[in-house]
Amino acid sequence: MYQRKLEKDIRCPLEYGMELFGGKWNSRIICVLAALGTLRYSELRHEMGNITDAAWASTWKGFIAGSIVERGAYDEIRPRLK
Repeated sequence: MYQRKLEKDIRCPLEYGMELFGGKWNSRIICVLAALGTLRYSELRHEMGNITDAAWASTWKGFIAGSIVERGAYDEIRPRLK
């Protein structure tokens, strides 16, 4: 069985970047957020086009868990995401 030669903490920055942004939809979500700024969940979902609900939820949960995006609550009827 394959065993890593390096510990998980010691790795190439490129490998770390690919882990964060290597998914099919990850780079697209980051680009949309960078271009359009703070969006509501449904607005961001609409910008993604033909992404499935399962892929969207999985990608979004990964972003929140990795602290790449911040989910904020505003005193509004329809909440927005940063």
